[in-house]
Amino acid sequence: MMSLKKSVILIGLMSIGSVSIADLPKAFDYQKASTNYVDNTSGGFGSIANPYFFGGSIGASEASSYCSGESNCEDTDTAWKVFGGYKFTDKLSVEGAYMNLGDIYKNGENSDVSAFSAYGVGTLPVTEQFDVFGKIGATRWSSDNTDGGTSGFGASYGVGAKMNINENTKLRAEWEKILDVETSDTDSTDINMLSVGIELSTF
Repeated sequence: MMSLKKSVILIGLMSIGSVSIADLPKAFDYQKASTNYVDNTSGGFGSIANPYFFGGSIGASEASSYCSGESNCEDTDTAWKVFGGYKFTDKLSVEGAYMNLGDIYKNGENSDVSAFSAYGVGTLPVTEQFDVFGKIGATRWSSDNTDGGTSGFGASYGVGAKMNINENTKLRAEWEKILDVETSDTDSTDINMLSVGIELSTF
């Protein structure tokens, strides 16, 4: 299974390799960005030319403090997700995702964790090529454990960055945390996911 440390290194190398000298940060051109944004003063929100988006990401998950004091334990695994959403403006959107968070185990007990998440997302353009974003929401998680399956709701949040490839394609790297996922009748943990992927807008 891929360690979270190896995933961080891999994502860092991919990010460095994906940026050429020509892509280095420039002053953000708000006039150029406005070509994809139309003010709608009557509704209180702007409208985006291509408001719907979708994509997929792959990376690694880690269960916080799950292996504390344990020797026969694995708290990381490969993780992936698919997501989609709607942009109200260039700075405000909503997003939903299905996440497969992989398997964790300790002392012969295994947990296979997945989740559905819903977020409100705030985005800040940094340059013409790069945006940063933060999100907060709620997650419906499911954990298929050795002692039986369980599910529940938890708060979730995350931060990330996007690099614009063209008007409809972005590279995306992010970190997310889901709180209080039950891995047995007596144990629960927070689960982190670090991922890199592609975001596509409707054409």
